[in-house]
Amino acid sequence: MIFRKIFSKYKIINKILLVKIILFYCIFGTINSVSSQEKSNYVRVATKSFPPFAFEENGQYVGFSLDLWSEIAKELNIEYEIYGEESIINLLKSVSEDNTDIGVAGITITSEREQKVDFSYPFFESGLQILVSTKNISPLQTFFSLVFSPILWSAILFLLIMIIFAAHLMWYLERKKNSEMFPKKYLEGIWEAFWWAVVTVVTVGYGDKTPKGVGGRILATIWMFTGVVLISYFTASVTSALTIQGLGNNINDFQDLKGKPIGTVKETTAATFLSNTPNYVIEYNTIEEAYVALEEGKINAIIYDSPVLRYYAQGKGSGSVKVVGSIFEPQSYGIALKQNSQYRESINQAILKLKENGTYTQIYQKWFGK
Repeated sequence: MIFRKIFSKYKIINKILLVKIILFYCIFGTINSVSSQEKSNYVRVATKSFPPFAFEENGQYVGFSLDLWSEIAKELNIEYEIYGEESIINLLKSVSEDNTDIGVAGITITSEREQKVDFSYPFFESGLQILVSTKNISPLQTFFSLVFSPILWSAILFLLIMIIFAAHLMWYLERKKNSEMFPKKYLEGIWEAFWWAVVTVVTVGYGDKTPKGVGGRILATIWMFTGVVLISYFTASVTSALTIQGLGNNINDFQDLKGKPIGTVKETTAATFLSNTPNYVIEYNTIEEAYVALEEGKINAIIYDSPVLRYYAQGKGSGSVKVVGSIFEPQSYGIALKQNSQYRESINQAILKLKENGTYTQIYQKWFGK
């Protein structure tokens, strides 16, 4: 009987303990769940200077993309911190390596980038366009542009190769029978043969070096006629380069950029596009450096994202630059996220909602006008 009472009391104590344990886990589990949920709603956002989509002003990041992101965060009740990356490549790398949750700027969606990160629905349709200077090119700028013209240097290189080839043939044919004018020693002989080839091709012909052998005279005859063609080619190349530089401001579309130095920003979709063309391209670290180069006449045009060039032409570059031609190489901007991000679907829904309720239009008009 005593044992039954003890056992009964023991069972009651166990039930009380069990209830306490259950209550403990319910209370603290709820707290942890709330804490975990709050933590999951705090994200780290990376951006990159890309006016007017994202740039730093008075110590804060502002821009079209960041205004849009702010509205998306409000819709999803997300808290966030923003920091800047130096390039889009660094931004995407940070997102893909789990150092950053979300990337917001003017990030072009490409198949290559999609392999490393996920993207939201496109929130802006863009493309490449051309920015040119409205200033007249000075004679000094024309001279330096001519000096560094790829057309001119291609012609000089071709002419030099032909002269060296003719010099070696003449030295080989004349070194034994005419060693006084074309010494047997290689360096001395080639130098004299080179001099002969130069004065002959430019039709000066001093007469201080003349071949004596049959082979040398046949070569000299062929070389004199060839020289007429080579000099004509060189003259035409220089004239072409001068014409291109003289028409430096007459750029209306991409076809007008042939043979002219073009500026863009390295590691961008514009740089990738231009790398697959025969154009003479100079890549800069930032778009600001390209603007300076255009102003100084070092390049004839800039090819870059259309909205960025238009924003500059209407703002800081107003009166000194203009955007020409139509948009080419269409591209879409999206928000970069970790692969399989929990926020992707909710961000997509928020973008659609903001477009439907007019908020997106208000932000667009704020930065790009009506």
